[in-house]
Amino acid sequence: MRWEVVLVAALVLFAVFYVSSFSGLLVQVPTTHAMRVIDGDTIEISGGEKVRLIGIDTPEKGQHFYGEAKERLAELIGGKEIVLEKDTTDRDKYGRLLRYIYVNGSELVNLRMVEEGLASVLIYPPDSEFEEDLRKAESLAREAGLGIWEYAGNPDIFCIGIYYFKFNAHGDDRRNLNDEYIEFRNKCTYPVNMEGWSVKDKAGHSYTFPDYTAPNKTLFRLRTGEGEDHNNDLYWGSSKAIWNNAGDGMEMRDENGRLILNYTYDGY
Repeated sequence: MRWEVVLVAALVLFAVFYVSSFSGLLVQVPTTHAMRVIDGDTIEISGGEKVRLIGIDTPEKGQHFYGEAKERLAELIGGKEIVLEKDTTDRDKYGRLLRYIYVNGSELVNLRMVEEGLASVLIYPPDSEFEEDLRKAESLAREAGLGIWEYAGNPDIFCIGIYYFKFNAHGDDRRNLNDEYIEFRNKCTYPVNMEGWSVKDKAGHSYTFPDYTAPNKTLFRLRTGEGEDHNNDLYWGSSKAIWNNAGDGMEMRDENGRLILNYTYDGY
């Protein structure tokens, strides 16, 4: 009987220790290092996991301050031990971890990017732990005209970005023109009328948007070949390939000639 009591007591102690240890793991905040900075609000850590910074949005490929935001994030976290902190949601719809990132023990990188005018605030409830701080920082950066807020008088300038650039069509580009395309995204919460906007390559080939309105939070494609515009597919109407596989550049301007996107690629 005595050995049974001892056994039960041992099992209870083991259970308490195990639960305590496991609970500790649940609340533990992991530290890691950034392996790659993808853009101003996304990084890749060891193991290949991608991490999206919560509460902020930075310029996309080709947009003003895309390079500056990416470079600044690299400066803030490069070569340093970083701490990842979760809010409520673990991952976004793309499978990326959603986290706040700290460096130097207590510096919140998400907030710093907003303070310097390199990110705007983008809150998706219920992940709103630092919403008040982020919005205060954005207001100050906007008033000071820092970074992206230099263009505050032209609110559409950061709506349209490049989501995917397929400059090399499957097979022979000349025979598969509509598989050569640029996929854009309107990331704003409102539609953008793009009538009169233009796209031009380095060689001077130019396309002008018809009476087209890009829906909010939607992808749309500009295909090189001929076709009838429908849904979110637009057609350049070219009889030959536009985008050079060995490298090229693309400019997008609005109806007033203001530069919206300026993007180059090196090809393959």
